Amino acid sequence: MSEVTIVLPPSSSKWVQSMDIQIDGANANGRVKQKVIPGAAQILTIVMEPPRVVVTSLHVIAHLRYKHFLKENWRSPKALINVQELLSAQGHGVTDRREWCGTYGKFTVIVGLTTSVAHPTKRAVSEPSRSIRNTLLDHDEGSLTPTTESILRDCPRFRILVMGKTGVGKSRLINIMFGVDDAIESENEAGFADIDTEIYSKANPHFILHDSKGFEHGDDDNVKIVQHFINERSKEPLIKDKLHAVWLCIDIPVTGGRLLETGIEHFLKLKIEGKLGHGMASPISIGTLALILLAVVPVIVVFTKYDLLVVRETRLFTNADRAGKSKEAIAMLIERNCRTKLDKICVRPFDSFVQMKVPHVTVSTECGFEPRLSDLIQVTYDCVREYFVDASVLTAMAQRVNPRVNIQASIAQHISGSDEGVQYWERLFTSVNFPGKKLQQCLDVIHIDIIAVWQFDDPQGHLSSSSFKALMSNIVAGEGGKNEIQGGPAKGLATGISFVAGIAGIVSAISGPAAPIVIPIAASFVLAKWVYDMYQQTAVVLKLLMSYIIDLTLVLQNIFWLQALTGYKQPLSRRIIKAGARAYYESNAKQTILFKIDEHLKGLNFDVGPDTTLNTIVELIESCTIDSVEMLEQRSNYPVPADVGEDEAWDSPWMHT
Repeated sequence: MSEVTIVLPPSSSKWVQSMDIQIDGANANGRVKQKVIPGAAQILTIVMEPPRVVVTSLHVIAHLRYKHFLKENWRSPKALINVQELLSAQGHGVTDRREWCGTYGKFTVIVGLTTSVAHPTKRAVSEPSRSIRNTLLDHDEGSLTPTTESILRDCPRFRILVMGKTGVGKSRLINIMFGVDDAIESENEAGFADIDTEIYSKANPHFILHDSKGFEHGDDDNVKIVQHFINERSKEPLIKDKLHAVWLCIDIPVTGGRLLETGIEHFLKLKIEGKLGHGMASPISIGTLALILLAVVPVIVVFTKYDLLVVRETRLFTNADRAGKSKEAIAMLIERNCRTKLDKICVRPFDSFVQMKVPHVTVSTECGFEPRLSDLIQVTYDCVREYFVDASVLTAMAQRVNPRVNIQASIAQHISGSDEGVQYWERLFTSVNFPGKKLQQCLDVIHIDIIAVWQFDDPQGHLSSSSFKALMSNIVAGEGGKNEIQGGPAKGLATGISFVAGIAGIVSAISGPAAPIVIPIAASFVLAKWVYDMYQQTAVVLKLLMSYIIDLTLVLQNIFWLQALTGYKQPLSRRIIKAGARAYYESNAKQTILFKIDEHLKGLNFDVGPDTTLNTIVELIESCTIDSVEMLEQRSNYPVPADVGEDEAWDSPWMHT
């Protein structure tokens, strides 16, 4: 027995403060973790350290200290669990993990089981526990399996329901956010939507749309249809068939009028009362993860057409208001007035109605308001990740507007937010799983997983090619930077905005005459020698692996922005890839990252857990993440190139620094 979980239903008025568990009269030793799903459930888990061997029936008593209104009490729900029932527990994929689930009054008890007991060692390595993810290492074949491969196998598409009345701007919003063309119009006649229809797009293979008309005044029938659809989808046993998110689009009442129609109010009440997406009635045999997934479906309200509010406030800004002020000052004052008006007519009344339990984002699909679209994807990703961990990776894959989310998903799929999650990158820093393997084998699986999350339009497979891998291996081996950092690398911790100037120069280069993109490092498009070395648990190897993860992530970020800023709509080219690599290599970030990695390795003890290494990777990537607002504000300064014509070869001339 590896863990015991107690789930309190959403209807419970108790707020659990702590939990102790006794098994057959003896206290269970382990770590207690608590998760609260707003409006859904409280989940408390004790992880056995080490796992407890089970040979007879179990008497389990969970001592819960909880608050009930103003009182603090103890309660001790009891459960008698038969060994034969445990033997029938449901298994999860290729791992040896099983789960048994039973209900006792208002409580649900879940027992996690494993058939292998890890003996205490110098250093413990986490094992997978999520049913929708295979183990990293295929022990039968001795090969490394990309994490994204198992995620896509279980959930190949992000499934979203978008609701809103005709004219609210759903179609254009979907088309921009997910890079599709006429996603809704191609399937539905104006004013009509069949919520059960699955709408696919050839332009985006990781996206499924369900469309629903909005809630008009007194339209109770559609509210019931939507509620039934969401609840039925929540009962689906497979994550790929579940609904992962809901967007409810509402017009900003710019010229007055009611913000929330009666039907919208009814729908939102169902949400805040926990009556949307629950499957708690039959939790037996579906496992802890499935139980949590059934608890609630993320709903995000989208206030649309913010640009109309800006137009109105601009018109109301009189000549007297403008007198003596610069254009920049006038723009700031108009934006302030817009925010004040929005707060008055939308934000405050909405938050009051939903009791701050439903997130909302204000957007416009007009040019100049792109950062607001990035905000919507960020909020959606965060909500989906809270309830559908692996589905959040598909959220990142499907969206086309926020590279920060791609970076976050790339990290999250390898470093779980919970202790028992699959800490994929952690395994690269232990010798447990990689004896006798070349670094190239480790790098191949890292490379596949990172590029998969970005989902570039890359029909030629340039990002998976040996030439691009060779380019990255040589970037890792290089020092980077065009100029020495003033004050030394210690003073040059990169921030995302530091890339903007470098990318601007590259944009100008690729927008001009079709001269080959020159990458100023002494190398060739052949894998660097270090790639062929055998894996060893040393600081040198760790530095190379850390650098590869960080460098590849930041090069892909540059490629995203190069395509976004130059208006390229055609498939990914070698020219754009090389330009993104050059922009990164010439930035001071490369020098600073190497310095910070060296500083980290000086104090590293391989006998201690790898948390500090993982944290260093995340911190360095986040410090170099480009801010969407800063980058998009510069869009007008970048020339939009004409047709680039025939793509250039990988092995165009290189310069030596």
